[in-house]
Amino acid sequence: MNKPTSAPDAPAVSPPVYVDPLVLEREVKNYGELDRLLKAVPGPAILFEEGPLDGPVRGFGAMEKVPAAGQYTVTAACVGASGAKVSVGQEHPGAPFQPLELALDCAGSTSEVIELEQGYIFAHLVLPGRGDTPWTGEVGGVRVTGPLPAAEGGR
Repeated sequence: MNKPTSAPDAPAVSPPVYVDPLVLEREVKNYGELDRLLKAVPGPAILFEEGPLDGPVRGFGAMEKVPAAGQYTVTAACVGASGAKVSVGQEHPGAPFQPLELALDCAGSTSEVIELEQGYIFAHLVLPGRGDTPWTGEVGGVRVTGPLPAAEGGR
C-alpha cells in the first residue's frame, strides 16, 4: 500500500457563524426600535438603509437616485450602542466633495435638511475601527425623505 508523500490539503476554514440566540433577540428588538426612529419623519423615502454596528458583517453602504433637485431630510439613528457616524453626500464634477457626517449618540434620531441635486446620493456607516468585532446586536441606519414642499423650505 502506497502512502502519500505529502500531507493532504487542509480543509478550507469558514468564518465563525454567530448564532447566539440572546444577541439575535436583542438585534431584532434593536432593529424594531431603529425602524420606529427612522420612520418618524413623514414622507416617501428615496433612500433607506440599516445595518449592524458590530460583528463580522458590520456596516452598510447604499446609493440611490435623487429624482429632482431640492431640499431633503436626512434622518439617522443607532440603537444599542454608545454612538455611531453616518456619512451622506453627492459628488458632482467640478464641485468640492463635502459629505454630511452625522454623529449619533444613540439616544434617539438626528435629522438635518440638506440641498441635493438630481443625480445619485450615497450613504454609509462610518465604522470606528477595522476588523471583526464582537457581535452584540448594535444597529444603525439612515433614511432620506423628500423633496420638501415649497412651504417647508423646498423649491
